[in-house]
Amino acid sequence: MTAYNTRMNALMDFMKHYGLPPGEPPRQTLGRVVAAFARLPYENITKIIKRAECGSAEKARRYPEEVIRNHIDWGAGGTCFSLTSALLYLMRSLGWKAEYILADRRYGQDTHCALLVWIDDVPHLLDPGFLVIDPIPLTAGGLSEVRTTFNSLILTPSVDRSQISLSTVRQGKKMYRLTYKASPVDTGEFYRAWDASFDWDMMRYPLLTRTEASSQIYLKGSRLQISNVDSAERMEISRDDLTARIASEFHIHPFVVARAISILRDKGEIIGKTTGC
Repeated sequence: MTAYNTRMNALMDFMKHYGLPPGEPPRQTLGRVVAAFARLPYENITKIIKRAECGSAEKARRYPEEVIRNHIDWGAGGTCFSLTSALLYLMRSLGWKAEYILADRRYGQDTHCALLVWIDDVPHLLDPGFLVIDPIPLTAGGLSEVRTTFNSLILTPSVDRSQISLSTVRQGKKMYRLTYKASPVDTGEFYRAWDASFDWDMMRYPLLTRTEASSQIYLKGSRLQISNVDSAERMEISRDDLTARIASEFHIHPFVVARAISILRDKGEIIGKTTGC
């Protein structure tokens, strides 16, 4: 998997791919683009391949044109950093002011990211990774609840509004996920956090998620979970079936999946059980 040498109009290609009409009011176009972008899968398959090919984190970053081209050609997506970088590119290409923000999870600082987009001079939160696709204004308000097709998101600002915690609610169970830091960061700080992510444990196994209708499809290693509002089905995918199942469930070209699985196995990672075990 190599970077693209030819500059492309990523915004126009993206809109054409999803059949988004040009010439609509700016706010309507923004909403359509973000909703379409949320259909890109979260996946570390392309990240594993690019790191193996390039050798260093800095060279392995997948920039917006590559992310969008890979999606159009192969159905690929990216992890939060490459996806957020691509979404910022699209927002700025549409003429909106947009900036990166970072977020902390239980296992570390700056381990997630999202965007602020200014609409009518008010910063709004966008995070397609958690289905925050209808921009949420960060004004002097309290708790916000966002309902998705399979869960609810609870956003709770700190007293000084410098941080915003995100929790999910499904089947009556509330779970803390992360804390956004509301102050934008520059590109250098964003790249620093992005480069650090190439050394995370999640680079040792496939990690993918996407939404379809009222369901969320999630795979970690060889364990697949399909969840909706009321239930969750879990299953172990055999080693022999893993490539085909990932390609089928996440609509990513099989040769891309096979390449990543091969890289992991060549490194000695054990993913999935043999057939019949």
